[in-house]
Parts: sequence; structure tokens; C-alpha cells
Amino acid sequence: MRLPPLIAVRFFEATARHASVRRAAEELHVTPGAVSQQVRKLEVFLGCALFERQPRGLALTAAGRDYQAACAEGLAVIGHATSRIASTNRRHAVLVSCTPGFAVQWLVPRLHGFLQLHPDMDVHVGSTNRAVDLAAEGVHFAVRHGQGIYPGLQSEVLVADDLVPVCSPRLLAPRKTARVADITSARLLHDEHRGDWRLWREAHGVTGLDCEGGIVFAHNAAIEAAVAGRGFALVRRALVQQELAARELVCVHCKPLATPLAYHLVYRPEALIDPALRRFRDWIMAQGSADQGVSSRTM
Repeated sequence: MRLPPLIAVRFFEATARHASVRRAAEELHVTPGAVSQQVRKLEVFLGCALFERQPRGLALTAAGRDYQAACAEGLAVIGHATSRIASTNRRHAVLVSCTPGFAVQWLVPRLHGFLQLHPDMDVHVGSTNRAVDLAAEGVHFAVRHGQGIYPGLQSEVLVADDLVPVCSPRLLAPRKTARVADITSARLLHDEHRGDWRLWREAHGVTGLDCEGGIVFAHNAAIEAAVAGRGFALVRRALVQQELAARELVCVHCKPLATPLAYHLVYRPEALIDPALRRFRDWIMAQGSADQGVSSRTM
């Protein structure tokens, strides 16, 4: 028995029911382009056209009408079975992939609030530095650092605040304010890419600072080293909010460094069809927006 891709069937059924790609996309919480792509994939699989593309909209072909009736019946059976099983096992699992540093510094400290709001849900965090294959590995969401260009996936800016130098107050005692002049080459704490301090030096016109000096860390360990009083780390304010609030770290008094890179929430277009996954997406994006508000008020 040859079975078609279930996602393509779901997208076709919604399009046929609404006689509109746009309204189907609104129902499914995806883009019209994603709906059209899935419908075309199903037509290729079946070897026939399911719609006639007319100037004033879509019309089902004879094959399309027959297939819509079968799909609607089949999806209804699946939906009823799903509801019965879900009524006896109401817990929902969300699988999230991100780097170890992002998990420790940003995501995990906030998850308690989400689990209090949604006690019927579990969140499984996979920490890795590699780019996971969401479909092949069954991962619902990934947090990736870059420019947000991930073909075939939805990408939304999650954390995009600028970079600020931070250090432990112990480096400044008895003063309480950190100044640019306090930053020396030997006290630089780098992430594994090592390029941010050079950009910061050029943006602020600092002379005499050798950005090849200092220590290089991986996995956001530069933040931990800064808390321990080992030097100055250049970080996103959103990743050190707790440390700043507890005065474990203080910001150097200078203008933040703008960067075109950001942390993005990445997921497959069809993920938001599931109400539980949509709840998690809405919550985590709200957390990112709240961080942006805090950062703008404290600059």
C-alpha cells in the first residue's frame, strides 16, 4: 500500500475545504507558499492535478473532489482516535535543541515559568553545538545563532540584543563602575570565534588593546570565567540578566556593540499545527520580546 505524505494530505484537505490557499495557510499557521508547496508535492505523488488554477481562485478537479472526500474522512478518523488516546495520556513533550551555553544561560532558567503555566507539558532540551536535522531527529524547535537564513524552515528572531563588556565587581573594588580603561589585553575573555573583541575595539576607537591576548573559551564558558573574576567577557545582555541582577557581573560603561547576528527560533512550518507546540512557541517568543524590552531600558 502506497501512502501519501500525511502533511501534504492535511494541507490539501484544508485548501480544498476553503477553496483558498491563503485561508488554508491562516488555519494551519503557515505561509501560503508552504501550503502551495505541499499541494504540489501531493499532486506529483498522485500523478494528477487536484485543482484547476482559475483567474478567480481554485476549483477542484474530478480527481480532487474524490480525493478530498476520502481525505476528510480519513483525517476525521485519525482525529477521533487521537482525541481518545490523548484523553488518557494528556502529557505533551516538546523537544528543543540548542547549544549548551544558551541552554544554561538563557533557556533553562526560564523553563520553570513555562512548566508552571503548562503542567501537562514536558520540555526536553538537547544541548549540542551541531545543527540538528529537525525532521530526521524528531526535534520540534532549535535555537541557532546566525543571520536567520535556514531554507525550508521557519525562522524568528529570539534574542538579538547587542554585545556589552561585563566583569565581576571584584575586579573593580573599591570602585563600583567599570570603565573602558579597565579593559586590558591580558584580561580579555574570548568565545571560540575570538572576533568580537576586535569589532568592539574598532567601534570604540580603543588603542593599545591587543585582541589576540587573553583566554579563549567554548560553550559560553567565558561568562563563567567573568563571574569568577578572571577578566572581561563580551556578551549579549540577555544571556547574563540573572548575573547582572545579582551583581555577580557589572557592565562596562560604554555603548553596546551592534551585530547582524542573532539567536533564532527555527522550526518546520507544520509544527504550529499542534496546539501544544504553538503554546511553547508563543511562550518562548514572548520571553525573547521581554528581554529586548529590558535591554532597551537598561542601556
